[in-house]
Amino acid sequence: MKLIKKFLLVLLVAGFAGSASCTKDKLRHEVPGPDQLISGRLNGTWTTPGNVVTPDNVPADVFGKMRLVFTTDSEGRPSKFLAQECPIIFGNDGAADWTVTGTEDNATVNLTGAGPVDEFTVRVSSGTLTISFFMGWENTDTKETGKGDFQVTLIRQ
Repeated sequence: MKLIKKFLLVLLVAGFAGSASCTKDKLRHEVPGPDQLISGRLNGTWTTPGNVVTPDNVPADVFGKMRLVFTTDSEGRPSKFLAQECPIIFGNDGAADWTVTGTEDNATVNLTGAGPVDEFTVRVSSGTLTISFFMGWENTDTKETGKGDFQVTLIRQ
């Protein structure tokens, strides 16, 4: 009889210890914010300018061989922006920090550290990125100046 009581006592203690160690772990389900969603879609390298729209008297080669790189941090938020082979649009350095607001259908990218263009709108799909912006321009040959809307579509590399 003493053996049965000891066995039941051991079972009772083991049951309490087991139930105390089996607390439910709450799943952490974090929903990405809008900036993280669009940042994730922009993240990567975009090249091969096409479907160029420029004001009258501005040649399409103003975009050069544009290559844009968007990077994100470990949380999926905007990190670094790099523009290559398009100094007329983003300056000679072309490196900047970036932020984004909106959705993939209507988003605005803001740059810190690049120019003359430091803000542009984007539409992004799985394979293409269309950027649009308003900018002043000067034809260095004719000295003609103006302002107008520019647009270019790039392909994900």
